[in-house]
Amino acid sequence: MGQEISVRATSFGNVAIFDLDRSLTGQEPEIFRRPPSGDSPPERLARRLWGSDGQLSSVQILSNTVTVARSDPWTEEDLAEAADIITKLFAHYEAPDPAEYYESLRAANYNATIGAIRRHHEDLWVMRIVPDEPLEHFDAGQYTTLALGFWEPRADHVMEDFESDPGQLEKMARRSYSVSSSIINDDGQLARAQPEAIEFYIVQVPPDEEEIPALTPRIFMKDVQDRIFMSRKFTGRYTLAGVENGDNVVFLSTGTGEAPQNAMTAELLRREHQGQVLNVVCVRYLRDLAYLDQQSVVEERYPNYRYEAITTREPEDEGNKVYIQDLVESGRLEEMLGAPLDPDGTHVFLCGNPAMIGLPKWDDDGEIHFPSRQGVSELLFQRGFTIDHRRERGNVHFEEYWKES
Repeated sequence: MGQEISVRATSFGNVAIFDLDRSLTGQEPEIFRRPPSGDSPPERLARRLWGSDGQLSSVQILSNTVTVARSDPWTEEDLAEAADIITKLFAHYEAPDPAEYYESLRAANYNATIGAIRRHHEDLWVMRIVPDEPLEHFDAGQYTTLALGFWEPRADHVMEDFESDPGQLEKMARRSYSVSSSIINDDGQLARAQPEAIEFYIVQVPPDEEEIPALTPRIFMKDVQDRIFMSRKFTGRYTLAGVENGDNVVFLSTGTGEAPQNAMTAELLRREHQGQVLNVVCVRYLRDLAYLDQQSVVEERYPNYRYEAITTREPEDEGNKVYIQDLVESGRLEEMLGAPLDPDGTHVFLCGNPAMIGLPKWDDDGEIHFPSRQGVSELLFQRGFTIDHRRERGNVHFEEYWKES
């Protein structure tokens, strides 16, 4: 561990001055008005200060004096945190062995094992995870949290900057995932309601200019028998509650939004549901459907079940793209269902891209508002359907989480 810096801190409104027991620069000041990218001691210090306080507007370092301005006045807590960062500028910790250190973090944080991976293609997996302890009952359609440590390697080789917060390396990257289901198991029988291995449908999220995904690039470095964290809490109101045996059920999804739909489909078939069940999935390419082969088997076995896949980027889609909203407006969805889209006796479940769902909002007076781009929820609302809201159970249901965190 490097020698700590002795710091005396004072503040005057929006400006704080830190006097150090050693010099960080010569007699020319170094002034930063945004987080720098270099690796000199002044640049590292400025970057760490910015990483801990989003209110900073400038950092000036002259010899043994650090002057920091922020948009809001300094509080004692802010001052102490900044002083601590300066104190530990040169501190470093030597792990006895990185491999042993990371293994100890896995042992302390992980509570499940990857039992199986079906690699549908390089960016789409169906994964089964076995918890260390039996789980309590959960409902088809609900979701839980998966996590891996930030110390785990990434499949996309993106370089993450942990320098502003070295402790981040010991934390966990988390994301919510709906429980999926293969509907039928490897023996051709209906999947169990409460399996020992919990199935998840996972696509690797690529980095873009706005966000670097934290979890999926780490998942895609894993293999069978590797350890992982899975929350023991399953939650969500996106379930079959309120669906009667004779109701028609329509599942509409994009991409891996198919996951909870398949779990609920399996549950309906286990119940010997008598109404029509339609499952429509929209993807870019047919290769993005990891359950396609299985769905044809289920269709043949259950006459009241129908599975439809539509694509948007196959060659035949050029100039003729069809989205789920188009199916509703054109009447094709009713043709697929074999029955009218009647709010009396029909439940519609929406999962996937928020643009498809058209996520509504309610104002303080309870009035519903839809986004400018029309989604399925608004189209159904215009037909007399009722949309789930808080504790009021309707006949249009949707799951609200979407982004990776």
